Amino acid sequence: MNLNRNVFRSAPLSTLVFLLALVPNPGCDDTGGDPTETGDIMLSIGTIPDNVACIRVSITGEFRSVTKNFDVAPGDTLTHAFSGLPVGAVAFSANAYTQACGSVGNSTIPMWVSEDKTANVVQGKSTTVTLVLLKNGRAKVTVEFGDQEDAGSSRTSPDGGAPVGG
Repeated sequence: MNLNRNVFRSAPLSTLVFLLALVPNPGCDDTGGDPTETGDIMLSIGTIPDNVACIRVSITGEFRSVTKNFDVAPGDTLTHAFSGLPVGAVAFSANAYTQACGSVGNSTIPMWVSEDKTANVVQGKSTTVTLVLLKNGRAKVTVEFGDQEDAGSSRTSPDGGAPVGG
């Protein structure tokens, strides 16, 4: 599949498109239940913004998951084909980081995130999945409990003793 890189120049990073061109692997039938069945995918990303150096794509199926990291340069576009993906109900997600992929660990906070999107990947069929990457805001939230009396739980027992309930 030959994709023109200029087609994606005008698209912002906020749209990350997976063009699933699934091709049957030799020796596999189309029963859908075999965990060894795999699919292929074409990843296309519009113009990379200035603050992005790495894009991590996660693909999770019933029997296995695949994670791919892509070092990128601001202003470039990215098209990449990868294969060996799970078939069936598959969840797709992506994150973008300011650091190079070699510096990104599991605890690294991404600057851009997508929600998971599930698609039914069928071997030999073509499907499109679009992920929207949104800027990842951060906040520190503090929850405190005040020392207030609970007026509703101070009922006394029938014998006039200790409070009962709540």
